[in-house]
Amino acid sequence: MIVKFNLVKDQRAWTANIHQLNSDVLKRHILINGNVDNLDISFSYCEKTAAGNITNSSNKVIGNFYISY
Repeated sequence: MIVKFNLVKDQRAWTANIHQLNSDVLKRHILINGNVDNLDISFSYCEKTAAGNITNSSNKVIGNFYISY
């Protein structure tokens, strides 16, 4: 599956090919490519829309991601 990441900071966007969707895989891609200043991030995901949000420790949305096959 292909994940398209979009982060608010620096209007950063990229795609990644992943084999399994879980928070550890998503976090690894954010930490490597996202230029985030806080490692305490979490994810929400909606299977119906194949989209999710990325939030920081203050529960502020810092980006989103979309899944395609």
